[in-house]
Amino acid sequence: MPRRKAAPSCAIPFWMSAKQDCREGRFIQLGNSLLLSPDFHELSTGARYLYLCAAMEAGGRRNFTFPQSAATKYGVNPRSMRRYLQELISAGFIEVESSGRWTRESNRYLFSMRWRCQQTAAI
Repeated sequence: MPRRKAAPSCAIPFWMSAKQDCREGRFIQLGNSLLLSPDFHELSTGARYLYLCAAMEAGGRRNFTFPQSAATKYGVNPRSMRRYLQELISAGFIEVESSGRWTRESNRYLFSMRWRCQQTAAI
């Protein structure tokens, strides 16, 4: 069975990249409706940043893991990470798919649609 070809790196605008050639192997897309959502605005700045970091780590998939090493890579303190994750879970942006607490594995998370449902119910 042939190996899957790696995705080609994409050139993004120069102000969005630290690389000279502006070619990035991974980047995220955000909807304007998410950024302008009142529910997203109610999150703390740290929780919003963690959501964006989680989206980067997920690589376009809905389910993902976000270990402390990933938080450290993005400059987020592990204690703050837990607080921000709990805030995202409470607000309906992320759900815990499976806990690795007892097996000493990373938790598995899922991007949730609950925040969208809460927004339309309020209208």
